[in-house]
Amino acid sequence: MPTLISKEVFQQVQEKMDSNKRQPGAYKAKEVYLLSGLIVCGECLKNVGTPYSMMGNTKFSGRNKLKYVTYRCGNRDRTKECNNPELRREYIENYVISQLQEKIFNEEAIPLLAKQLNDYHNSKQSNVKGERERLAKSLEGIERQITNIVNAIASGTFNIACLVNLRNWSYRNYSLSRNCSKLRL
Repeated sequence: MPTLISKEVFQQVQEKMDSNKRQPGAYKAKEVYLLSGLIVCGECLKNVGTPYSMMGNTKFSGRNKLKYVTYRCGNRDRTKECNNPELRREYIENYVISQLQEKIFNEEAIPLLAKQLNDYHNSKQSNVKGERERLAKSLEGIERQITNIVNAIASGTFNIACLVNLRNWSYRNYSLSRNCSKLRL
């Protein structure tokens, strides 16, 4: 088959595609959308069962071509199935900020949030401790198996199956040791 483009052009296109992967559309927006990708369309979630993200959109409308900055469902343009109207950016962002101030950034909520954060941290720590204990028991069992196989080989009972088992148990030992060291970090 004859080549349609030169290797240099192909390489330039590959480099451009790679650079586009590292530069998502979020960095090219002309407006700041605080909630883009954080809020989902309730209509699509209810009807389709999929949480499509609400994304920022800018349009000019009316006789004076006023600029309207809105959030709209990501499924709306793609499939035309969503009937959810666009939400004005000012309304939705002001509502979210007021709710954050009312429920999180006030003097009464801070001690409650600190307690919840500490409880979450303690539960994670206890999970890590239990996992460490489980891995330690597994390591003891594996080391016992390896010792038994080495003793069998030393006593003169050697066959290929022993060698295969020794290799398998050694690999499991290595794998569990790595997991234990990750938990210690």
